[in-house]
Amino acid sequence: WERVREAHGALRALAARTSDAGLRRELLAVCTTLTSPGDSPAVALTPRELDVLTCVALGTTNAAAGERLGLRPETVKAYLRSAMRKLGVHTRWEAVVAARRAGVLP
Repeated sequence: WERVREAHGALRALAARTSDAGLRRELLAVCTTLTSPGDSPAVALTPRELDVLTCVALGTTNAAAGERLGLRPETVKAYLRSAMRKLGVHTRWEAVVAARRAGVLP
């Protein structure tokens, strides 16, 4: 969630610095698609659950996600199960879709 806030702020700052009006409009349009920094997410996922869901969204296996994140595959599976429970879904792909719809995953 913090990453979304940082991206939102960075895009707004970049838009403010650019002299190109077209680019500024595009950057501000992207900002409007991001959840505003003052809003709270509908689903409260931990940073590690978000890391795991990001890997799943990229199509990695639990083993590959574990290697990338420095976790054991069983730990990845536990984080994924926890995120799925919070999102109210039953499969890893449903979790990615639900997290995107909730605005917690780009």
